Amino acid sequence: MNKLAVLAFALLIFCSTMLWYLADGSLNDYLKSQVVLQGQYYSGGEASISQAKFANNTGTLTLENLTLSNIKNIAQNDVMVIDQVIVQLAPVKATSVPQRSHNDISKNIQHITVEKVTINKLRFNLTEGLTQQLTEDLAENFPQKSTHNKLNNLIRLQQRISQKLAADYPALYPDIAAKNYAKQHPELNAALVNNEPKNTKQKAATEINQAVIESKSAKHKKRLLGKATTRITILAFTVKSLEIKHIAKDGSNQVKHFSNIELPVIGQEYGLASNQIGGEILRLLLQTANQLQ
Repeated sequence: MNKLAVLAFALLIFCSTMLWYLADGSLNDYLKSQVVLQGQYYSGGEASISQAKFANNTGTLTLENLTLSNIKNIAQNDVMVIDQVIVQLAPVKATSVPQRSHNDISKNIQHITVEKVTINKLRFNLTEGLTQQLTEDLAENFPQKSTHNKLNNLIRLQQRISQKLAADYPALYPDIAAKNYAKQHPELNAALVNNEPKNTKQKAATEINQAVIESKSAKHKKRLLGKATTRITILAFTVKSLEIKHIAKDGSNQVKHFSNIELPVIGQEYGLASNQIGGEILRLLLQTANQLQ
């Protein structure tokens, strides 16, 4: 093989591994647009970022000054502010393009591994005053709150993002998807024997709904993972500094500080779709903040 062929092959490897970055126009502008689009899609608010810069010699992506607006009609200040995010890609290996496993499910998947994501400083602005019923999955996580109690904006935003993820990727959020399916198909409960005890009925209804959603999820997962698409795994995720600023109605505020927060591996088994990764990161960050505060 001549030198030109070797160079062409190396370029092919690099380009295919970086497929999820490619777009018409500037690479950095594309990265900025993806952050904004995913932030707005999952949160329902406005997202912004001042700069995105990818250094292909080090495989490092730097994001500067990310903000996410608060829930509509709640407060003027942003719900989330991040000063800097560093994303370190794993070294490119020729054997990873395209990645093929021993099963047919993931043979066409382009799998990108991120060694580590580091957020330098993250601030959440917590605002009380939302009267909203908790969905069942969040009610289980926050049993101390009445289902019609006043919720803060962080819990409400976590709820919204979780529901959005479960609607788009039901196979990967089976608990939430099963409950949503049960609400959409009450006729399944009607199939139960009427003279059974109430607790037995409820248990049977749950089992039926769960079985149906798991069956549908399995089929959906095969279709999802069988597509020629880009998937991402993040091996480590650290928030060096986390602030939760509780803003009271009278204008006073209290700030809680936390440091070196570690999130679990994201997309461990098959990786997450590139369009899903932003929502999952937001969900995990909000979940962590809600548990801490």
